[in-house]
Amino acid sequence: MLSIQGLYDGKELKIFDPIHIDSPKKVIITFLEDPSEDISSQELHHIINEGGAFDFLKDEQEDIYSDSDLT
Repeated sequence: MLSIQGLYDGKELKIFDPIHIDSPKKVIITFLEDPSEDISSQELHHIINEGGAFDFLKDEQEDIYSDSDLT
């Protein structure tokens, strides 16, 4: 699989880097949102802290590894 970056201006797809493909390939084109609409790092930090997905790490029974496991 190869991922490339480009820009679609409403008429043309402009690819930023040269592509060297030796045969026809299927492609998937994903249109990304405007970066100004992305979630901010502060919002992401808030979601992580308040979301509860990592609450299990606060439980001492879940702390099953130690530094000695690294060797």
